[in-house]
Amino acid sequence: MKKKKLYIKRIIVAVIALPVLVFLAFCLAARITVTVHGKKASSAPVDYSRAENWLSLSGKNGEHPVDIFFLYPTCYFVDKNDFCPVDDADMRGEAQKLRDAHIGIFDQTNFYAPYYRQLSIPFIEKTMILGALDKAVEAVPLPDCKNAFEYYLEHYNRGKPLVFASHSQGSLVMKELLLWIKERHPEVLGRTAAAYVIGFTVNEAYVKKSGLGFARGNDDTGVIISYNTESPGVSYNPFTFMRRGTLVINPINWKRDETYAGKEESLGSHIRFGDTPAVDRFHFADARLDLKRGTVVTSAELTEDYWARGVLHRYDYDLFYYDLQHNLRRRIAAFLETR
Repeated sequence: MKKKKLYIKRIIVAVIALPVLVFLAFCLAARITVTVHGKKASSAPVDYSRAENWLSLSGKNGEHPVDIFFLYPTCYFVDKNDFCPVDDADMRGEAQKLRDAHIGIFDQTNFYAPYYRQLSIPFIEKTMILGALDKAVEAVPLPDCKNAFEYYLEHYNRGKPLVFASHSQGSLVMKELLLWIKERHPEVLGRTAAAYVIGFTVNEAYVKKSGLGFARGNDDTGVIISYNTESPGVSYNPFTFMRRGTLVINPINWKRDETYAGKEESLGSHIRFGDTPAVDRFHFADARLDLKRGTVVTSAELTEDYWARGVLHRYDYDLFYYDLQHNLRRRIAAFLETR
């Protein structure tokens, strides 16, 4: 009888342990894959002295006193490769559409945006589940963006104040890029008007490491602005997986509490419905913070065509387009006034 009980216990332990061991094996395999990708990417760095490797270049003598360094969101959707080459035609085409849809927000800046090798959405999802997403970002897109920023700093910036902006995968990379800039080029943070790191969670621990603050109103400078947009009632959002200490600000009233901002307060949306060019929709979006989830909640009626219902990730910039444009102008003016 005792031997039988011991046998049963061993079977139970094996049944419990097997899934854990399988998961750990997948995690290890994912990290090995990421390391291989990193070595492959680093062996052929992108040449940013070539203008064709830039989504946007304002030249050496931009007309505005402030630059923006922008990292576009995921534009590589296929499942055949874990990441795309920098000259992938589909990725570039999607990036150009997003540039054209959003560039008006930054109309008072000299706009610089490098093309960079991107992780595919399936690979992001897999590495996120297996705990290797940060390593994947460090292996492939981050080195490209470091090289691009180094080239921009040496050849285009010329000591001007600057703004950082990004979305989605671009924000994953931007978070790491800002930490690297703090170590490699700390003087840059002193002339950073703002960093719009939108579409992925930013938390208190990260902000403390970044050397920047987090926005507390509509015109403070040297700060990070971040949020993720949802419809009411959302319970799962892949872009807010690090909720502990999440920081978020309302992009209409620029408050950090749950004060409601009605549609009449919004300066307007500039929305891409499907694959069509963006159109203006005024008094379309309202906004309230959900501090428990660390998100911006809006009742604007939209559907997301890839993520879970109510996850309005695609529209983070679109919904608050003119609010962001006005806010950026205000922060730039405040920054230049102090200088």
